[in-house]
Amino acid sequence: MNRKLKTGNYNPSFPIKNLIMANVNREIKASHAVKFKEKLNEFNWLMPIIISKNGNVIEGHHRIQSAILLNQNTLPAYIVDWVNVSDAKEHLNCIIGLNNGSLNWSMLDYLKAYINFNADYSWVYNKYLIFKKNITIGNIINLYFNNNRSGFKFKKGQSKIVNIDYSDWFLNKLATLNIKHGKKKLQSYCVREFICLCRTHAKGNKKAVDYLFTKYDFMCKINHPALTSITEFKPILEMYLKEFKSK
Repeated sequence: MNRKLKTGNYNPSFPIKNLIMANVNREIKASHAVKFKEKLNEFNWLMPIIISKNGNVIEGHHRIQSAILLNQNTLPAYIVDWVNVSDAKEHLNCIIGLNNGSLNWSMLDYLKAYINFNADYSWVYNKYLIFKKNITIGNIINLYFNNNRSGFKFKKGQSKIVNIDYSDWFLNKLATLNIKHGKKKLQSYCVREFICLCRTHAKGNKKAVDYLFTKYDFMCKINHPALTSITEFKPILEMYLKEFKSK
């Protein structure tokens, strides 16, 4: 027997002044709002926003800002009554669920969204604030959460730090190396391979990883051609790891 799904009500002219923006949503980006403004100007309203019966916004924050830029007083809204927006986690889960397929949501957006609900996300976000000038958010998330294996869990706010002591130690060494040689030599895609190889092949063995860091430093000093080659970088590191194990 098929379950009857709940449906909401449509209001083509909901007053913008009665809307309550969600505190748990990602930050509004002016560039996104401008893009939506251009689309609204060209195509008009093809999709309503989604709100609760009290006007709490669930989906459509950027479109609301776009409507304001166009000096609109009302907009079309789809109103639902089964989402408990007074429960911040339920409200956030609903927002995330509606936007999981959106390319506009970055890994940083997902990380920030859950910092008040998951202590591990808060820890990693604080690390990002410290090291963001040197290490990309993708590599920081990968280091702490092993993200390339748990992307879905990460977007649901369910990831856990695998080894906080190792990750903190690794991040500090990586940042030091980056400060010493710069981002041109430590390309983000090669850093990603380095993190993965240290985790999967070196098994997080600090002595082995420390040896690989020494070799990475040496490669930077001599401007090794594999530094910026996604195909050559990993085999070189695997060779160095075999060298370490043979000793």
